[in-house]
Amino acid sequence: MHLESSILIERPPDRVWAYLADVSNLAKWDRGVAHVSQGPGGVTGVGSKFDTIANTDAPADDGSASGRMSYRVTEVDAQRQRCTVELTSRDGNARYFKTASWTMRTAQAEGGTLLTCSVVFAMRLRWLVLAPVLWLMRSAIRRDLIALKHEVEADDTPMKPAEG
Repeated sequence: MHLESSILIERPPDRVWAYLADVSNLAKWDRGVAHVSQGPGGVTGVGSKFDTIANTDAPADDGSASGRMSYRVTEVDAQRQRCTVELTSRDGNARYFKTASWTMRTAQAEGGTLLTCSVVFAMRLRWLVLAPVLWLMRSAIRRDLIALKHEVEADDTPMKPAEG
């Protein structure tokens, strides 16, 4: 299944890209993330790993207390300002997915940066019945992108019009 949402952020692409590159910012805009845990070297590129700890206000459907999800960076293209992370956990909420990955892309747009978030996942056969529910919840991506937009735009002064 492929879900995608885009939003215009009134900041230049390099500002948005820098914000996204700091995975500790996830907890500021992803409603389901309370904390991000990184290895000693941080997240520095392809192969880097990090964990997210679920927001304790978010309902846990499996009784797990930790709500930990593990990820690995599988692609970073700084030139095209594109990054992909892959879910590596197999327990908790991750047990529903055979595979799952998220790609964030930025592109110059009139008035700022067009940020696109694409989520691609395959459900495990025994959980395939949940696919329609997840498809109906696709608006959650949009809500998180709106929160990200607010965070990035609050991060500095508005863009100045291009001189021409």
